[in-house]
Amino acid sequence: MLYELYPGIFAISDIPAIYLERFRVFAIADIHLGFEEYMAEKGVYLPRMQLRKVLEYIEKGLNIVKADTLIVVGDVKHLFDRLGRRESRDLGEFFTYATKMFSKVILVRGNHDTFMYSISKKYNVEVHERLKLENILFAHGHKDVLRDLEEKNVELLIMAHEHPSVSLKDPITGYSIKFPCFLLTPLKDNLKALVLPAAGLYQSGTPITTSPEGYLSPILRNRALLADTKPYAIVENEGIYELPRLLAIEDLLSLL
Repeated sequence: MLYELYPGIFAISDIPAIYLERFRVFAIADIHLGFEEYMAEKGVYLPRMQLRKVLEYIEKGLNIVKADTLIVVGDVKHLFDRLGRRESRDLGEFFTYATKMFSKVILVRGNHDTFMYSISKKYNVEVHERLKLENILFAHGHKDVLRDLEEKNVELLIMAHEHPSVSLKDPITGYSIKFPCFLLTPLKDNLKALVLPAAGLYQSGTPITTSPEGYLSPILRNRALLADTKPYAIVENEGIYELPRLLAIEDLLSLL
């Protein structure tokens, strides 16, 4: 039920979340509550599933691990320019549930996490631009937090923002299937980054590649050693599958 991605850090069953054992932390990212409201404004009406699905993830995870702290690694909400009416209700339900299930709830602010001051105060949610736990640094990933990093004992960056996924295609039928995935990537300066998949049901994922231009985060574009990056695919109802490093995957696919 647990798959170790990095010493002491585990993927949980088949959900897009991790458990940091020594801190009793449950971490999840890119929930994007309010996405259905955003799409409805564009004339696309989606079932309201974002909130329900993320609560299911948390409930399933807490049946497996004992965590005291929830860390949302950015983009708990979706709308940039305001706090939407439905978005506000979804955030209220989410934080009401989260503060009952965890003794501490922390939001590491993402680029979508605007207009959060009042709601974070109401539900006693800590908000940080970045967060350090011993030698682990949490940041959403839309800014290069490593550029001005003063701490010298950071070993691992836990980030999000990319919504990584891996697509596999049957060369005979042409059928393609996409899996959200964790990425463990070496960075320059002897650091590593663990990139979390999106928890939002409608954030299906950005295909991973060895090309820096394919990434949103300046950290991955400028610092990642992408050829040696390892994806860990999440297969619903099965669990985590460790895949070869990205360069080997691309070499293999080129032969098909």
